[in-house]
Amino acid sequence: MSNNVMDKQLEEGLLKALSGLKKVSKDIEVKQDQKHWGNLNVPVTLQEQLGKMTKSELDNIRKNLELKGVSSLKKAELVTVLQEMIPKTLEKVCLPFDAERLRLLTKIAHNGGHMIAQELEPHQIEYFRARGLIFTGIFQGKRILAVPDELIVPILSLEDNKKFTSIINRNTEWIKLTYGLCYYYGALSTAQLSEMLETFTKEPLRLREFLDVIHHANPYHKEISLNEEGFSNIRVYDPKRVKQEHRMRESVAFFPFTKKQLLKAGEAGFVEKNQSYLEFVQFLTLYFEMDREAADSIVEECVYATRIGDGPNEVMHYLGSVLEFESLETVQAIMDQVVHLMNNTKQWFLKGYTPIELREHSLKPELLTSPKQTEGKTNEKIGRNNPCPCGSGKKYKKCCGR
Repeated sequence: MSNNVMDKQLEEGLLKALSGLKKVSKDIEVKQDQKHWGNLNVPVTLQEQLGKMTKSELDNIRKNLELKGVSSLKKAELVTVLQEMIPKTLEKVCLPFDAERLRLLTKIAHNGGHMIAQELEPHQIEYFRARGLIFTGIFQGKRILAVPDELIVPILSLEDNKKFTSIINRNTEWIKLTYGLCYYYGALSTAQLSEMLETFTKEPLRLREFLDVIHHANPYHKEISLNEEGFSNIRVYDPKRVKQEHRMRESVAFFPFTKKQLLKAGEAGFVEKNQSYLEFVQFLTLYFEMDREAADSIVEECVYATRIGDGPNEVMHYLGSVLEFESLETVQAIMDQVVHLMNNTKQWFLKGYTPIELREHSLKPELLTSPKQTEGKTNEKIGRNNPCPCGSGKKYKKCCGR
């Protein structure tokens, strides 16, 4: 059997498997949607909502409430226990929350216990269901979020608890700073992150409390990954490599972001859109006649490709899969935009600097250039086997010259 035939069969097999995975994913999505958005009568009560849940779901609530000695109870008995304990443990359960999660609870409570559903991801709905705090459904033809009647007064009383709200504010700052640091630096060890947090909060970090807050936040926000390597942005697929690149640049300090910048970067869905980013978006909307949202999505992927260490060739390969290049002039015009974007993108390997910022700080990284820009400048070109000027210790061809 020829290699071409084998490659064709492999490709067909992979496409078939991918199609099967998409179908399974779609089926799960449909079932989850049906579970979250069935008919719901308001006001809701704990007894009614808990009674609709499976024993497995009730056990999940039991674990999140950290209840002991009730794991062997039957479903009806467990419902009775949870009915009593959910209101009693409310403050403890909410103590690791940030302002966003508490704000949603209090907003629903202030509205009489239910409100028109705002945009929540399925995993965020599950987060609140798994604590017996918020239930969802359709009421009078509209999707709503509801808190059990028994929780309305206890939830509202949390707003008047100054010690509690102070802890929530602290948690919010911890979470946003952590997410912001991971957004710009890619990956950090626990020791590095702790030191940075202490610098910005100007007080010793209570590590155990901090880790508890982050572990509770992650299933809701899904912005970072936690593992033996420490903390990393959710889009970092190889945190070990990011940290290795950091170590190769020991003489380069992490970019000195302000606290305000990090808090902003720690907000949900944040993407830094500098001038080069906006120019590329505008270029795509004009050159390819696409809407701004589609162009923004493409440029965002180019930014993340740059952050994970992809070179111009990889970025152009991606663009070739989503755009139609009509001519060499089109390719050159896009390459110019890509190079400009990459030279102005803060990179994980470069400790939060852009290549241009490193050059301006006399650290002399080799800036990327498009083929057109290199014409007539061969005398300035760095040898492929020479040490890379960025300070990584690698050969130029295996670093910034890829």
